[in-house]
Amino acid sequence: MNIRKILPLAFASMLLFNVSCSSDNDDIVEQPITYEAGVLISNEGGFTTTTAEVSFVSSNLANLYDKIYASNNSGEPLGKVLQSIGFQGDRAYLVSNVPNKIDIVNRYTFKKQATVTANLDGARYIAFSGNQYYVTNNNFTTNKRKLNVYNTGDNSFVKSIDFTNAAEKVVEAEGKIVVQTDGTGYDSTWNPIATGYTISVVNPTTNTVSQTVTLPANGIIKDLISYKGTAYALVSGDTNSYIYKINTADGTFTATTTLPIPKVQKLRAEDNKFYFITDTNKIYGMTIGAAVPTAPIMTATGNVYGFDVIDGRIFASDASFSADSKVNVYSANNGTLLRSFTAGIGTNGFYKN
Repeated sequence: MNIRKILPLAFASMLLFNVSCSSDNDDIVEQPITYEAGVLISNEGGFTTTTAEVSFVSSNLANLYDKIYASNNSGEPLGKVLQSIGFQGDRAYLVSNVPNKIDIVNRYTFKKQATVTANLDGARYIAFSGNQYYVTNNNFTTNKRKLNVYNTGDNSFVKSIDFTNAAEKVVEAEGKIVVQTDGTGYDSTWNPIATGYTISVVNPTTNTVSQTVTLPANGIIKDLISYKGTAYALVSGDTNSYIYKINTADGTFTATTTLPIPKVQKLRAEDNKFYFITDTNKIYGMTIGAAVPTAPIMTATGNVYGFDVIDGRIFASDASFSADSKVNVYSANNGTLLRSFTAGIGTNGFYKN
């Protein structure tokens, strides 16, 4: 949820509830038996209306199904703000921060198995280690930030770990839980400012912070990913941006890449390449450790809110919070547009299933 974008739209009008599998979303269709071999699409919803949902598109991009949560759970609404989705085994964890809950479904049938609400307060992102899962909480009203720990067996609450400035992205890397504990704040006129420059490492054996990594005071921490067991943090500045490799063992970092590109917003990795997008929708790709490209692969269109790279294809949402969002799928090789379709309201993420 982008607070700067969401708040002015908080009173958007209620949208009509519809189900479809076509690019123009006109036809009501029967849902498939399984959602394997495709991409789950998280639709945040309209903040004040129960319009959060999940869509699914097949790997060949031929078949699209909307509102798969309600369709497979007797019409039950998912909620208002679906923030993120995480996977463990055959389960998908749908993390919503309005209301504060985690709906656990079978990732292939989307039948609900459980709902977790204990101690959630502005739920954001999720990661897994062993028999525990970790959920960041960032309450923008009370300024309370914490990492909750739950048991995967019975979903019981274990403990909370408090942070000062943020509890945003969380990933598992090198056997540790890595948390983005600084990021974007806003001044009185909603200009983005850095809250600080820390990444915190949690030992899942003791569920305590074992290392605090302090990055250079340049720009704003924008993203945190795990790729091939290593955590990478993206820091965005007005002139340059940076990708830092996090060493969870001793709390150090390596300046993996300095990007002479301003205001990079999101980072992804696939097939030994980094992909990233700027605030002007320019999308770049580069082999990890190689020279930074001088030209982007392409420039995406619209209000890009959700962004990911899956199986050699770039997924980018042109998000609306008062109507269905548009999803554009491009070739990660040359930027060719492969398909466009509409998903739900506030499309914010893409997940290989």
